[in-house]
Formats: sequence, C-alpha cells, structure tokens
Amino acid sequence: MTGVERLVASYEGIPRVEETGPRTGYNGVRMAKKGRRTRLLHLGLCVVGILPFVLYLCGVGMGSGIIAVGFGLIVPGGGFMAVGDPICMAAGLFVCFYLWKRRGMMIQDFLGSFVGIAGFWLLGAAGGLLSGTAAAELFFKTVATPIGFNPWGYGLAAISALVLFGGYELRVRKMYSLMKKAREERVGVFDEAIKELGAATAAPAPSGTQELDEEQLRAAKFLLDVTVREIGDLSGFDYIRGLGEYRYQLSAFGYALMVLHAKYLPNFEGYLKQAHRFLVKSYEDPRACDYWGKQMRVGYWKNDDDPIKYANVMLSGWMMPVIAGYFDQYGDREFEEEASIKFRATPGKPEITYDYSVKGVAEALHRQFSQKTFPYMLIPCEPHVAFPTCNSFGLIGLLLYDRCHGTHYCEDFWADLYDNVSSEFIEIDGSMALRRQDQYGLRHMPQSQIGYNAMADVQNYMHYSLIFPGMARRCYALIRKTNMSVKGGAAFINDTPWEKIINMFNGKPDASLQIATLELNAAEYGDIEMYEALRKTEETELSRSREPGSFRFKDVPSLTTCYLAFGRLIKKGFWSDVILRGMPATAKTGPVLTDCAFPGVLPAKAASDGSNLELVLYDGAGPGLQSIKIERLEPLAAYTINGEGRFNADGSGTATLEVFLDGRTPLLIEKARAA
Repeated sequence: MTGVERLVASYEGIPRVEETGPRTGYNGVRMAKKGRRTRLLHLGLCVVGILPFVLYLCGVGMGSGIIAVGFGLIVPGGGFMAVGDPICMAAGLFVCFYLWKRRGMMIQDFLGSFVGIAGFWLLGAAGGLLSGTAAAELFFKTVATPIGFNPWGYGLAAISALVLFGGYELRVRKMYSLMKKAREERVGVFDEAIKELGAATAAPAPSGTQELDEEQLRAAKFLLDVTVREIGDLSGFDYIRGLGEYRYQLSAFGYALMVLHAKYLPNFEGYLKQAHRFLVKSYEDPRACDYWGKQMRVGYWKNDDDPIKYANVMLSGWMMPVIAGYFDQYGDREFEEEASIKFRATPGKPEITYDYSVKGVAEALHRQFSQKTFPYMLIPCEPHVAFPTCNSFGLIGLLLYDRCHGTHYCEDFWADLYDNVSSEFIEIDGSMALRRQDQYGLRHMPQSQIGYNAMADVQNYMHYSLIFPGMARRCYALIRKTNMSVKGGAAFINDTPWEKIINMFNGKPDASLQIATLELNAAEYGDIEMYEALRKTEETELSRSREPGSFRFKDVPSLTTCYLAFGRLIKKGFWSDVILRGMPATAKTGPVLTDCAFPGVLPAKAASDGSNLELVLYDGAGPGLQSIKIERLEPLAAYTINGEGRFNADGSGTATLEVFLDGRTPLLIEKARAA
C-alpha cells in the first residue's frame, strides 16, 4: 500500500449526516462569522444613513442633499430615489434593481470584484448630491416641497430596501426550509441508503488490463481525434467564453487519457503519449491562461498575470493531475525540469512567460492549502469564490505527486482540510455545497448562491472518493436513495424532468452534463444498475451524431462529450487506481508499442507480462497493411507473432513490423522457442 493510499484510507469511515455540516443553523462557523460582520456593516450604514433624516425631524438643520445621500447608504440607488424627482427616482430604481442586483452581482460572481457590489451602491448614494442643487432643479424641474424634503422619494427608498433585502431573506428562508426537509428525509433513510449502495456495488473490481469494446473504442478515438495534434491546434475544442474557455476541456481530456493508458493500453506510448504532451503544452497557450491577469486586477486589485502562484485553482488545480500524470504514466521527466512549463499569460506579449515545473505548481498548491491562505481553506477559482470541484483536482494532483516523488505535501494539511470541508462545505442535509463566497458570508451575495439543488454537488463524488472516501460515499448513497429512481430500466431525477435540467456551462436546458457526471460516479463506484439505467436515459435524452463510427452527440459540447467518453472507460475503482496506485509494473518493463499511425491503427489493448506484448489492434482507416514499432524487446532475440512469423529485434531491442489489420486483430508477440 502506498503512502497516499494509507492517508486516504484513514478517511474511509462513513460519517452520519448529523456528524458533519454547521454546528448550529445553516452555515459553518467561519461563514456565519463573516455573515454577522457583513450584517453589522450594513446595520452601521443604515444607522449613519438614517441619522440626517432623524436629526431633521428633530429640528436640526439638514440639507436635503445630505438626507438623500443618507438614504443611499441604506439601499443601493437610494440616493437618487430620495431626490424625489421622477427621473431621479427612476434612475434610483435602475441602479438598485439592474445595476446593483443584476450587473453588480454578475461582476461579483464571475470576477469576484468588490466593485461589483460596492461600486454601484456608492454610485446610487452619490445620486443624492443632486438634491436641492440649482442645477438639479433647473435640469429636473424639481418642485421644492414646503418642508424642504421629498417624502415620496424617501418612501420609495424605504420600500425598495424592503423589497430588495426582504426578497433575499424570503428566498434564503425558503431554501433553508427545503434543506431542513431534505435533512429529515436523509437522516431517516441513512442506514438503508448505505446498505443499498453496498449491495449495488458488491461485485469485485475488474483486475488486469482490459480490452476496449467497440463502443469504448469509439469513445477513445473521439478523445484522440481532439488531442493527437500539433502544439497550438485547439480547433478540436469548443470555445466557451467566460466559463473555462479551454482549460477545463484540456484537463477533462487528460483525465480520460490517463485512464485509457493505465487500464487498457499500459504498453502503448506512441501517439497516446503525444496527445498527453499536447495537453500539457496547451496550458501554456494564452487562450488557456491569459484570462487570469484581468481577474487578478479586478477581483484582487493586484497587477500580476502569473496564473499559478495565487489562487486560480481553476487552472493550477485542474491541470495538476495531468502534468503530474505525464511523468507517472510515461516515465518522462520533461516537465519535471525547472522552467519546463512556460505560461504565456500576458495578453499581447507572448515573449513574457511565467515559468514553472510540475514541482513548482505542486508547491504553489501546497503553500496555499497548508498555510490556509483563504478563509475556508479551499482555494478560490474565480476571485473569492471557492468550488470544492476545482479544489478536488488540485488535491488529486498532489496525491499523485506525493506518490511519485515520495513527498508528504498532503499529509501536512489533510486533517485540517477535512475539518474545514466537513464544517464549511457540507450542508445540513449532508450534501456538498457547490461553492462558497469568502467575502460576505451571506447566501445572497452573489444572488446566484440562492437555491437548493441536491444534484448540484454530484460532480464532486467521484473525485472526493479518493480524497475523503467515506464522506463521498455517503453523498452518493443519499443522492441515489432520495433524489433518483430507476423506472423501466431508465434513470430519473425525482421531481425534475430531464428536459428542465440546466447545464451550468451554458445556462440552458440541457441534461447532458448531469447525465455524464452521474455516469462517471456510477461507473467509478461500480454501481452497474444505475450506470446502465443512465445509459438508457442517455439514449432517450441525447441524440447521437449520424456520422458513421462517431462518438459525438447533437448539440452536446466537447467538454460534456469528453465526460461521456470518460464514463465509458471507467469501471469500479479505475480512477482511484490511476491516482493512488498508478501504472501496472509491466508497463515500465515489458515490450511496448511505441509507434503506429493514427487513425490507421487503433489499439484496443496493449499489455505485457513483463516479457511478451499482447496487442489487440483495429484498422481505423480500412483494412490493410500497417507499420508498427515495438521497443524494449531483448536485443537480437528472436520473436514470433501469434506463434509464427519469426523476426529478430535489433541491437537496441527494437523491431518495426508490417501487420495486416482487418477489424479486431489480436497479436501476441513473444520470444521464439528454441528449435
């Protein structure tokens, strides 16, 4: 057992729902503390804001401008509203319910910018300076009231505050009510859910190298079509503006290729290694990394384009398994060398690079986790917003790095991490939070955090099964028991039709991403019944491409298609094996297929017992002769193919062979017996 296996195994115990989550109420200790601070700040603004009006009522001389600005501190846009002029009041409503509530929250959501919240609020307060000025009266034709202020404007500001903040509270309370109901249900069925999952996943995990069936081969070919390319050719990926562009896709394809190599083709390098290297080098591309400088300046007010050293786990985390996996899977130290990864992250200046190695990225992640750089310990993705999903990849990558290099980065902080995740990122119903905003501690800032969706955290279970396996298994068991059902052999989400599922990457009704992430979980846990039910759902809900032999689906983006392909390759425990245990020993010692044409030669199996080479090859461009290159043979030794066709390795243990491929073609290359 490896060191990282022992570390992870110590978290295999399944905690009950009551043993995790907030100690009191609905928010963790740190989040609740930040929420109280934010509420006190707003209360202070309200006191300061209402004071000029109160003093005026008490007979103290107060200008209408000061009173109006005060109302602007109570509610965004209140300054304009309190001027009392119809045009100003309309402007105040625009600031409050569009600029602040919609645009400001969106800026906060995607850029983590404090300006998105405070900026429009201060703008709305400053509007009060128009009150009582000669210029304003001339421009707006304001009619001064006998008592010198505008009660209709003050009333509108008060009503707007009630509607805005009261509306938030009502929505949040509704969310809490749903969470409480879910908790009661889950606590009641907890033991039954765990027992049912145990029975459903009791079959042993497959052992040894597997062979791709024809559907899996189509999935593998899709992955390779996109990644067997020259460096810089990203035309196989979709451009997703604002939501990952290329970085998420690069990583997802990398994870799938790692499983393809370790579990099906451990003794094949060739264009599979080329594809893996293509992904690592593509992280350097400005199209994958130059977004971060803008987010640093807007979200953190720091002028630094370096995409690794501070936060940005949506790049450093997502890429970590892929860059660490290159050495683990191929024994190639290219990216272990200093400055071997050069991020061209300054827009318009490709000559400026930020140089790292795999170790440098690992150290940046370790430093932020171990020093608890951020309030909830998890590293933010967008500024000030931490997603457990993005962090899971960084953690998985560090586990892999520790295993390969004998380091102990994960041991330094794993216990503290568990405490923080289980208290701050677990809801009262035992589900995992989709994200946490670390500035305000309020569920409505940004407002997209409002809402309870038990399925929102499904993407986490597969990856946390090799971080905190007991917690992740509980989450999957409860979702399976309380939120999903199988009817007529197909899978359904209770109370939500598939056609109403929203794809978080495009914001549109699209069930493909939800189906794909559920398939990945079911496959990794060995939940065959649920996996097969999801595959049937996939057939009814998604339309396959009509192109012969294609794995693509109609209107399904490449990232989701990658997940669907990844799910085809996963069997029970495969992802855990790749990270925690790595390649089979014979992948580094036995003969290896190192060169063949793509897509002319499609390996479905490449394995060795240490001396032979077992291949199953398909023709990818029609039947015919194909050239293949074998290395790590015994120098000058004689070998046979399928017991005949003798050939000799050269002095370096290499042989180039011509083989005829027609459909599934098994080849067993082994030393010839002495005559």
